[in-house]
Amino acid sequence: MYTKNILYINTHASAGGAAAVMQRLADMVRRQGITSAILTGTPAFGQAPDLKAAKYTGLHAWTTWRGQQDYGFPKSHALIRSPLFQQADIIHLHNLHGGYFNLWSLPLLSALKPTVWTLHDMQALTGHCAHSLDCKRWLPETGCGSCPSLSAYPRLWRDTTRQLWQDKRTIYAHSSLYLVTPSVWLQRLTEKSLLREQPLVCIPNGADTSIYHPQDRQEARRLLGLPQDALLIGGCADGGLANPWKGGRYALETILELKKQFSHLYFLNIGVKTAPESLQGADWVQHIPYVHDPAQLARLYAALDLLLYPTLADNHPLVCIESLCCGTPIVGFATGGVPEIVRDGLDGLLVPTHDRAALTNAAVTLLQDTALRRKMGKEAAISASQRFNLDLFAQRYEKVYEEALRMPRSVEKSRLPLDKVPNIVKSSAFMRQEWAKYPHSSSPQQKELLSHAIAGSICTTIGTLAGWPLLVAALFRALYCRYRNH
Repeated sequence: MYTKNILYINTHASAGGAAAVMQRLADMVRRQGITSAILTGTPAFGQAPDLKAAKYTGLHAWTTWRGQQDYGFPKSHALIRSPLFQQADIIHLHNLHGGYFNLWSLPLLSALKPTVWTLHDMQALTGHCAHSLDCKRWLPETGCGSCPSLSAYPRLWRDTTRQLWQDKRTIYAHSSLYLVTPSVWLQRLTEKSLLREQPLVCIPNGADTSIYHPQDRQEARRLLGLPQDALLIGGCADGGLANPWKGGRYALETILELKKQFSHLYFLNIGVKTAPESLQGADWVQHIPYVHDPAQLARLYAALDLLLYPTLADNHPLVCIESLCCGTPIVGFATGGVPEIVRDGLDGLLVPTHDRAALTNAAVTLLQDTALRRKMGKEAAISASQRFNLDLFAQRYEKVYEEALRMPRSVEKSRLPLDKVPNIVKSSAFMRQEWAKYPHSSSPQQKELLSHAIAGSICTTIGTLAGWPLLVAALFRALYCRYRNH
């Protein structure tokens, strides 16, 4: 590889699948002697908060209320002056949503440095949501608008989805990106989307098979203090059964039904923040908070008889990869990229999304047949370690980095049609980056830039002033809700 320095950017440093993928890749390239650095919007303890956004500002409150998603965060516009950016040979983006990155920074960043962007969900393709579920309005024929799910993450307070979709189209047309999707499922969607003109490749996620590998089930249970003779089922998601994206409602209904048929069933609710009311006090359920230690998580997988994963929205979930590497078969929904990981009938059993009865029947089938579970577990561990090991994962990304270095890019392409940029975006930080694109500007260009700078200054000043009452109101509302809850 010709590169010597890679800068990774993501919402979080450690929480969530995107962060885990980023960290694993950063570790792998370091082993090859390549310097890597990480910038996040929510830094881990001890990390410099280079992209941490100031969320308690009048401008942020105003843009949030007006449905201008993340347009109140100007800090990413100054990224070009960061030493980490300047030293990097390649910029590798992961999740850019999450309240820290202004997408209007993308054209100049991708003009100055080769830029790889791994898509971990659909948010880059839609007007706002991370997963569109059954909605197809994000396709170019419609271009969003009349959004049926404004409350879906990341939430919008009013329907500006068509404008935001059109803004993304403008941004991408002036950006030079090399896209990666972890699943063929998301690759196919991206090929139909407003990103379809950008180079695109599919690279499946990977797991560290020196950590995630089969272990003696009884020994794992002994170390974890779990019942030796129980039928042990696990569910693993950020938030546990309370996570709506991961089908917590379906998992809960299935577990309660299975308990009626298998009296010695024991359930591990992994990743829990708040236990479901119907399971509070149940002596056959153990609620386990988010597990940060990979070795401990691998031991939990290894202790299970099966993993229940009825996800409603997913790309290429690490939970499934890690479980299979540990030799634990999976019962779940055939959602998104899950069938690319779990081979139905070989590594586990998959059923159509939302089919409660089929989900329960599939779990019953495996719980009743010990020999089948063991056969699937053995097959899963062998196949997953071959398909999803980190060496293969890193080799594929190494090729992407080499191709990204050869991609054509130019500052001229990054010049935005400023009449299509919302005035609320034209902060002083944004306009500084636009001025930088015209090192030898003509008099008409200077006048145009100046007029947009003035319009932006007026708009952002008014927005900041108007946003402070909204911020104060939100603070009092939060205090009142906390008072009522206590």
